Amino acid sequence: MTVLVGEVLWHQRAEQFFLDVAADGYVVASCAEVNEAEATELKRQSELGAWHVCSVNDCLAECVAAGCSCSRSVNPVARDAFLRTTAERIIKRTAEHAEVCYTSLGSGLLRFDFSLLEMLLSRGVPVTSVHLVDSQYEPDAQGYMRHRVALAQFASWFTLRGVEVYVHYSLERYAFEARRTSALPAIVMQVDCFELTAAFDKEVKPALEEVLQIDGLYCALTSREGASGAGSMGSTCAWAEFWRLVPETGRMKMETLTCFRPGDTSGINVDVNKPLPRVAGH
Repeated sequence: MTVLVGEVLWHQRAEQFFLDVAADGYVVASCAEVNEAEATELKRQSELGAWHVCSVNDCLAECVAAGCSCSRSVNPVARDAFLRTTAERIIKRTAEHAEVCYTSLGSGLLRFDFSLLEMLLSRGVPVTSVHLVDSQYEPDAQGYMRHRVALAQFASWFTLRGVEVYVHYSLERYAFEARRTSALPAIVMQVDCFELTAAFDKEVKPALEEVLQIDGLYCALTSREGASGAGSMGSTCAWAEFWRLVPETGRMKMETLTCFRPGDTSGINVDVNKPLPRVAGH
């Protein structure tokens, strides 16, 4: 079998990390000693919301698909605006929490989660455990090696930060472990994962209503059709969705919805009572 150049690169990078995943998803990871100056600068930049690349996070990445409305090439402001808004909401909602369990669905190559968690930790949010859910973390997955390296680097860093990291290959597997261990999340993130957005009503929402803490937040950045419809350049938008598990009903309810149109410098608030636009894939 011919091995691609990219695969060779990630096989080489994998040798720099130790990674082991237990049956319950608990990740044990380590890497070469972290440079203290780099770590200090990374924390300083992360507190400001900036993406500072160094040996601590240089294997992490995000979607750069040309047709993705959540990508920086199509929609330059959406991801950073969503990052800041999400951080502020989480900080307010968890002000009285002694511990915070954080979950990310479709977490992929982990750049967004790294940025958000560093921002939260710098603001005193007591995140003690992180659960990462993505089919690409399955060893038999086609893109496993690239994701393995990102996972190892991510887990190595946050273990040093006093955060336990767990990984799960599917939503069903994660939901089972969350119920079994009573490790119920206060925060669930989902950034630019078309497959889960398309399955939200039938799979994601019912699962989260079983495991999300009362008053817990579900925050999603999704790609949906814009006012001009599908099929033309600029016809899709990035949508910031914020949901809460309502104590009275035990069901999730959308609190706010913001639309980021390609080319806009800020988002537009949308009526949460109107039907959501159709999901756009890429």
